[in-house]
Amino acid sequence: MPGHAPSETDPGPRPTLASIRRTKIKIPPQEGLAGGPSQSSPNLQNTLSSNSPDSPTPPPPHRTQSDPTNQTNPKHNPKHNPYIGLQNKGKSPQRPSSSSSSSSSRSKMSHSDRGQHVPRGGGGRGRRGGPPSRFSFRNRSGHYDSNTSGVRAEWKSWDKVCLRLKNVPNNATTSDIWSHFADYGNLVSVELFEAYNGARDGSGRIRFSPPPTKDWNDNKTIKIQGREVQVSVSLEQDRPAPRIQAPSGRTYPPVITLGMNALQFGVLAHENKMMPLRTISNNWKGRFFLAADLKFKCFEIAFACHIKDPRREDNTIRHHSRIGEMEHTVEYKTQIPFTHLKKVVFIDVDEHSWALLIHLPTPPIFYKKTDIAGSHSNGKNSWNERDAWTRAVDITYDTTWFKDDPVSLPRANQFVDIGRWTTYRLVFAKSTLEGWNLMKLALQDFNIAVDHTTSKDFPTVPAVAANLWELLEPAKPCTTGLGANLALLVSTKDVHLPYDVRYQLEVCISQGIFNEVSITAEFLGKLAELSSGRTRRRDRAKDLLTYISQPRVGSRAEDKGKLDEKRIYEPMSLFNDKKALSYYPELSIPEHCQWVRKVVVTPTTMHLSSPMPEPSNRVLRQFVNYEDRFLRVQFTDELTKGRIFPSPGSVQENALFNRVHRTLQNGIRIGGRHFEYLATGNSQFRENGAYFFCPTDFLTCDNIRGWMGDVTHIRVVAKYAARLGQCFSTTRVPKASPIGQTIKQIEDINNGRWCFTDGVGKIAPSRARFLMQNLNMNKNLKHVPSVFQFRLGGSKGVLVEWPDVPFNEVHLRPSQNKFIAATKNLEVIKTSRFSNATLNRQTIIILSCLGVPDSVFEDMMRNQVASYARAMEDPQEAMKLLSKFVDQNGVTTTIAQMVADGFMKTEEPFAMAILQVWHAWSMRLLREKARLVVEQGAFVFGCVDETRTLRGHYESPKSESDDPRDPSKLPQIFLQVPKTRDKPGEGEYAVVTGICLLGRNPSLHPGDIRVVEAVDVPALRHLRDVVVFPAVGDRDIPSMCSGGDLDGDDYFVIWDPQLIPAEWNYPPMSHDGVTPKQLKRDVKVSDLISFFVRYMKNDSLSTIAHAHLAKCDALHDGPKDPQCIELAHLHSNAVDYPKTGEEAHLSPWLRPRRFPHFMEKPPHKTYRSHKILGKLYDSVAKIEFKPKLDGAFDERILRRYKLDSETLKTMRMVKRQHDKAVRQIMNQHDIETEFEVWSTFVLSRPRVGSEYKRQEKMEPVVADHRDRFRNACIKVAGSREPSALYRVVAAAYQVTWEEVQRAQEKLPQSDDASTEPSLTGEKMPLISFPWIFEHELGRMATSQTEFELDEIPKLATLMDGEGDDDDDEFERLVGAGLIEGEEAATIIDLASTSMLVASKVEETSSTDKAQITETKEEEPYEGEMVELSEDESEDGLEALAKLMKN
Repeated sequence: MPGHAPSETDPGPRPTLASIRRTKIKIPPQEGLAGGPSQSSPNLQNTLSSNSPDSPTPPPPHRTQSDPTNQTNPKHNPKHNPYIGLQNKGKSPQRPSSSSSSSSSRSKMSHSDRGQHVPRGGGGRGRRGGPPSRFSFRNRSGHYDSNTSGVRAEWKSWDKVCLRLKNVPNNATTSDIWSHFADYGNLVSVELFEAYNGARDGSGRIRFSPPPTKDWNDNKTIKIQGREVQVSVSLEQDRPAPRIQAPSGRTYPPVITLGMNALQFGVLAHENKMMPLRTISNNWKGRFFLAADLKFKCFEIAFACHIKDPRREDNTIRHHSRIGEMEHTVEYKTQIPFTHLKKVVFIDVDEHSWALLIHLPTPPIFYKKTDIAGSHSNGKNSWNERDAWTRAVDITYDTTWFKDDPVSLPRANQFVDIGRWTTYRLVFAKSTLEGWNLMKLALQDFNIAVDHTTSKDFPTVPAVAANLWELLEPAKPCTTGLGANLALLVSTKDVHLPYDVRYQLEVCISQGIFNEVSITAEFLGKLAELSSGRTRRRDRAKDLLTYISQPRVGSRAEDKGKLDEKRIYEPMSLFNDKKALSYYPELSIPEHCQWVRKVVVTPTTMHLSSPMPEPSNRVLRQFVNYEDRFLRVQFTDELTKGRIFPSPGSVQENALFNRVHRTLQNGIRIGGRHFEYLATGNSQFRENGAYFFCPTDFLTCDNIRGWMGDVTHIRVVAKYAARLGQCFSTTRVPKASPIGQTIKQIEDINNGRWCFTDGVGKIAPSRARFLMQNLNMNKNLKHVPSVFQFRLGGSKGVLVEWPDVPFNEVHLRPSQNKFIAATKNLEVIKTSRFSNATLNRQTIIILSCLGVPDSVFEDMMRNQVASYARAMEDPQEAMKLLSKFVDQNGVTTTIAQMVADGFMKTEEPFAMAILQVWHAWSMRLLREKARLVVEQGAFVFGCVDETRTLRGHYESPKSESDDPRDPSKLPQIFLQVPKTRDKPGEGEYAVVTGICLLGRNPSLHPGDIRVVEAVDVPALRHLRDVVVFPAVGDRDIPSMCSGGDLDGDDYFVIWDPQLIPAEWNYPPMSHDGVTPKQLKRDVKVSDLISFFVRYMKNDSLSTIAHAHLAKCDALHDGPKDPQCIELAHLHSNAVDYPKTGEEAHLSPWLRPRRFPHFMEKPPHKTYRSHKILGKLYDSVAKIEFKPKLDGAFDERILRRYKLDSETLKTMRMVKRQHDKAVRQIMNQHDIETEFEVWSTFVLSRPRVGSEYKRQEKMEPVVADHRDRFRNACIKVAGSREPSALYRVVAAAYQVTWEEVQRAQEKLPQSDDASTEPSLTGEKMPLISFPWIFEHELGRMATSQTEFELDEIPKLATLMDGEGDDDDDEFERLVGAGLIEGEEAATIIDLASTSMLVASKVEETSSTDKAQITETKEEEPYEGEMVELSEDESEDGLEALAKLMKN
């Protein structure tokens, strides 16, 4: 499909809608219907409606499917061609191309080419001399012959004609071929084939649709770059399009098309009223139709519009250009996936016409048609008519008018605001009802409801000017008389909304809860009045808007079946909603979190989110007083599509990247504030995200970047951006230290070429213990972690605990120091932790080529699938498997403890749901990623042997007598991991010894996986959960493993004998990285912006990885094939792209033509793989996760305590807050259920970014959420002591049980006694609240103390109004200390104000940069002093003595 973007499941091209109308049948006109088709056609199932647009003129005649040779065929007779009426007079008919023969020709496809064909060699097999399509004809000489008997007479009745070309010069371009053959008819595609090595083979194919209007010669003389050559031309046989089978079993043509009379864009003014804001009538100057593409399950609306100069209607608009000079007619189209629709509305307008109303919650994707002659690319050997369709981000008179404006929700000078006007009314003539009846039947078969009404019951209403923005900013002149009058009226009342209220209002507008046309001056005045009584903690106007914008699970009963279930048509009604008016702020958040506002910028609009608590970083902590001036911005395609896919070498998506560049360059305007681009975090970069900041008079983006560090010495733009990105890493800063830390610089260990200590430093054991005591992370660890991944000023990497480091010292190496920064705090990202090693598709295919038998992997897969099945039935098996298969967040050990505590035996509903989501997650990864867990394996940080005891890697001359599997010549490692136990938490460790496999993800080169020897070194036994590499040898081991280092990379170590390959240590990849370009001047912000956009457009990492996987499966030598080796080199370059700024160019000959079935690509590009990955994929069935709450809550907890009503009432309030926060996390991270949130076993794919590290990224989010609500419950209890805390935890469990009981009482009862209703989906209340205390619940369940209740408690009767009076609830939570009261908030405000007054900006004139210096300056490295934690009261000497204890 034109502009169709690749994805993990569908990266290839799609035919356009009109191009696959191969089975279109034209019905002869009947009398009585104004020349239209009869409504009583006897063969509705085999009929397609007329494609002619509705008009007073009669539609063209039609033919029936039973008469394919009908000589009045409109497809080759211009007088009867229904597409002729859509073209400018005198032009040849234009129809999108067909790709029906692309499967037979197996056109080479690029993941990043966005659906463009890539040529192949010899008859479509990619090799010269391969056999032609089986549908082609050859004469005795072996050539295609268009004069074959019966063929010449038939081709004029075909839907398309394909011609094979021979003797095409290698210097010919697709433009050359198109220019010579375009005169024959509507030429829709050109392919110039390649041989296996990527060289042109002199053959090609061209395609016409409809068939050519004149005959061709079998030998045609054409001129290529001034030289005449003779090209042979022969005919390929037609192949009919297959019909589409619906779920009902009925079959339909691939595309059903209806010509339109008019298209109206607008908004819903009411549930059954539309407000058209622009009407476009069929002017016969372009395509104008609605098509239902049943093959690709989407609508296509095509239209042409003449865009007039807006100054003709509005003389207040000023521009220096001449009026009307840019007026033009442009063809557009939009594609609407069926999954984006719930229903459409058929409207009977009058005796001549009917309408179809389509309402969308978010904008669809739009395309604009460009000049065909200019759509060819000299660098490509294929062209398709779809290349002439480019993405459209607006429909406007002249885009240059607002190229310098900031991006905002209101868009000026839009002919059609395609981002905001998402209700479409399509008007048709009654003559098209025959086709509509078929289309309606098909839509219903594809689960799209069709409502029927009349124009009386669903009318259109007059357009109303949206003067909201003029009312909010009256200083800005209005462009309409009505808006000017209203602005003048309101300005006398001085309507002013604080920023946070305006921001929340724009959140509601961007999410479709309000539309601008429904917001009145009265509503804004009421908000201002409500906000005037604001306090530090509460602004009722903001709270009201937050209430209606919070995510909901499911639909309200009163909203069921509505076109838009979120829309509020009467905003003034909110002021009568008691619940909305009394809504209160959320609970306080942990000190290491901050409220962050997020904005998603799409091609046509913006989507704002309410502030969310997120783990903080260095910059947000430093400028916490400006918290509301930061924005986290992410660039995506429209929400129905997801990420913006890279498109190197293509211009079709340029409008998207231009919008990104404009946003970064001009900034974003929200709530009256202008936000500017600040910088990009390193993890944000790959997800197309950035931070923006709204400057003040004394704090600018330059000031903040200056404070972040001195990077002026860096002249490589990519590296400059990466160094700034270090400051945005999610980190935690330890609390109080009565003793300072000393920073000492030590030398790197290197041998002149290779650095053995790249990224690794040392830390004293005393300092490591102090960090863990004050970081409030990994509290369940029984040992101090051996390794800390950190940031310290401009330094990064890991710090390893070494006994020889003097007290409280931190040792850094030059390889860790990247730049100089003002801050000297030691910030921790994460600590070392054990998890099991896992195999994936890349490692399996490499091990297979190195000699590991396929049966090993098949046995592993079979055993693991069986083990998961047993674990879901047997608690002992579950506990054993969960303890052995430890995930990287350690969640499985927590689940194992829940099983050990008896929750699986009692079938506790939450515990069972967590087991089910773990099972579904594990099985999904087994099937889709071949993620085999290796019991005898570890996935850990890497560090270096500072004792230099371990044997290194040496390049010794090889002789025939040398044993390639001699263990005495292997490099050595040290690894100490937990012993395998059936019960979790034993805490014993063992040293691994023997032959091991070592690698790092991703591994693409056969030399990336190394064979090493694990040995026991007593001097290293203090190091746990980390692999120790040698510090001697000819080359460091980490660099051999996919170019790794020691600054925080994870490595897998496997000591399972059956996975040790027959071939040891294939030569490692010798990769000379790309030399980055250095500027001859300082890096500017504009350079950062340009690089950001260039990276978005040219990043080929995933494309190369997919190509490598496909080639490894297809080629005999797999990863050892030269093509795969080349792809491995390219992949390494692509990984380095964010640091070097040099993109990796994927040559066309390296792009796979077809993909193995386990990659789940479109069927026409897929073959069945019989290699190991195909076998593994086929051996695992899909598992659906559908949680149910049928199990009984555990009475061991329900009976444990007799709880008072006040505690229960307070915990109900806390639960409401908890559930709201969980829904926000689910909404923000595109997660379906709370069980996925709690466990971090997320089943859905992220809309943007890779899912490779999704579990790792979710861990701090979930940890902070738990801390937040654990702290709230501890405050309710008044103590951490079990005697007080356990009662509160039991109350949390009981109120959750009560909520489930009440939900079950509301379920409709079934007449079938054997069928009991169950809580699923949106009917199911959230139940994860008590499980933020999973360890405490386990101790309560297994306690041997007497129960205080003889039976489970009776379901409490809620007091009238409980849960409805949020004002009373707010006061109770303030009283409990869960929300800051006004007094505490005032103290905080005073402290913040004093800090603001004390802060100053020092301008450094020599470097023309600014730094922010706080009154309380930070101590130097050796004197970092912070306060003690709450439970410490020792003086400095006592603390010193305590820290020095072992």
